[in-house]
Amino acid sequence: MTGNIPYYNEMHHAFVSKLQREGYADNVKIIIQKPYPDPISWSNAVRKLVAADVDLIVTYGAPATLSAVRERIKIPIVYSGVYEPIAKGIKSKNVTGISFRVPVSSLIRYLRGVTTVSSLGVIYNEAEEDSVHQLMELMRLSEQYGFEVEKIRLKRPEDANRMLSYKKTDAIFITSSSLVNMAADSIINIAKANRVPTVSLLSGTTGSEAIITLSVKPGEQGEKAAEKVIKILNGIPAERIQAESSRGTELIFNMKEANAMGLRLSMDLITEATRIIK
Repeated sequence: MTGNIPYYNEMHHAFVSKLQREGYADNVKIIIQKPYPDPISWSNAVRKLVAADVDLIVTYGAPATLSAVRERIKIPIVYSGVYEPIAKGIKSKNVTGISFRVPVSSLIRYLRGVTTVSSLGVIYNEAEEDSVHQLMELMRLSEQYGFEVEKIRLKRPEDANRMLSYKKTDAIFITSSSLVNMAADSIINIAKANRVPTVSLLSGTTGSEAIITLSVKPGEQGEKAAEKVIKILNGIPAERIQAESSRGTELIFNMKEANAMGLRLSMDLITEATRIIK
């Protein structure tokens, strides 16, 4: 799993819990790699697992998954938490997994329901395909909805304060980039101090929550990955296990912070929420 972000930690907890409930945890040794979000670290993490002679590799997120696939190893790979447009491009006999699709357009619609958006700051990492894909989606939507996209390219989590200090936007969009989400608490707190609403594609920040989060529950992804791992442990080849896409989303409104910023959520939006932070 890339970095040490809450979303993937929760996914892994659900994965291990499922193995324990099914009676596999005592018979399986789990080696965890948490590489820094850059191509060299991802590749090195995969090679370390290959050198450890593992029987199966589980990957969380698009960057870790793509790095494992590009190593052209024969070890079975089960992925989880991969943004669906990226997952469609993963073609290999030894790979299966569970992906997710979150409609970025819906997140923009919810955001426009609470504030006027003329300029949207999009924080992304150019080394992560899913993050770049989301940026491209937002640029296409900007033409449809009439707002400007301010690209905020983050290279290191610790640069978040400096990058946001001179960017003046009406709202901030936090992509699913692992590197960006390593700095999610800082990003949200900086935006809050400047009364700028934030939206996010990953739930589970360590201290703060975006004003609006539209995400697939990480626990569901982790459990589905465990189910596929169990099939492989029982002798079914990965190529015979159908990859899946999870479409059930969780819509979270942070009403506490929205009220503090003077934003008002309409009843139409509130009724769509699966969780409200008061």
